[in-house]
Parts: sequence; structure tokens; C-alpha cells
Amino acid sequence: MDLRARVLRRVRRWRKSPNLTSPNLKSQRGQILVWVVFMLPALLAMVGLVFDGGMMWNQVRRAQWSVDGAAMAAASEIDPRVYRDTGRVALGHDAYHVASYYARLNDPNLHVTSVYIQDNVVYVRAWVKVDTYFLAIFGVSGAKVNVRGRERPAWGISESEQ
Repeated sequence: MDLRARVLRRVRRWRKSPNLTSPNLKSQRGQILVWVVFMLPALLAMVGLVFDGGMMWNQVRRAQWSVDGAAMAAASEIDPRVYRDTGRVALGHDAYHVASYYARLNDPNLHVTSVYIQDNVVYVRAWVKVDTYFLAIFGVSGAKVNVRGRERPAWGISESEQ
């Protein structure tokens, strides 16, 4: 069979195919509306998840940086008398207030819950409420995220000829 005959056969088959005025396709009118009704909210929710997920990640990173800075500030508040007398690292009385001050200075929405030393490391625990903007339409208003910063206090000379 030559090329011309094959093309003519396909053209004839195409002419016989139903078009939009055929009775079979008239019963399927409006199907795209059903798809739009069901898929548009799902698509909007996905866009909201991507947008709000990025915004929430940004807020959590800012809170983590703030709590790390607060841990560094608290680690510098070592009680010199305890260290001088016993060689043990202990937090001074102002460590909690200094950590709270620096945490609030860097992120006003951060709430410091505890400052403590464990295994010669200063830990600062805090929480922050991260907000959603786009997903609030769907009833997701935000979340409370716990963050923890840690810092090893350094005091005195640790190497010779320093």
C-alpha cells in the first residue's frame, strides 16, 4: 500500500469520527465545570501550602537564629566566683534575663521558656507562633513551634601561650 492510500484512509476515518454535535458527546457537556469545581480548591491549597510553607520556614529560621544568639549571650553570663573557686561552669543569676533580652531583641515574637546547663553546655528553649497567610482561608491559622539553642561556655585560657 502506498503512502497516498494510507493518508486517504486516515482522512476518511477522521471524517467519520464524532464531533461536538454528535448525540454521544452532547451528554458529556459540562464535564470540565465539574473538574474545575473539584480541582480548583485542591490547586489553591497546594499553592497556599507552598507559599505558607516558605513563609513559615522563614519564621522558624529567624526564631532559631534568635535562640542561638540568646544561648551565646547566656553562655557568656558565667558566675566568676563559682568558676574561680571550684573550676565548675555555672550560670550567673542574670543568664535567663540576658537570654530573654537578646532573644526578644532579635525576634519580638519569641518566648523563652528555660535556660539551663547540662553537660557543660548552655541550652535555651523557646517557642514561637508561626502564622499562615494563604492557608488561613482553609482554616489553618498557624502553629506553635519549639526551638532550642545551645552554646558551650568558654571561660579562661584553654591553650598554653594564649
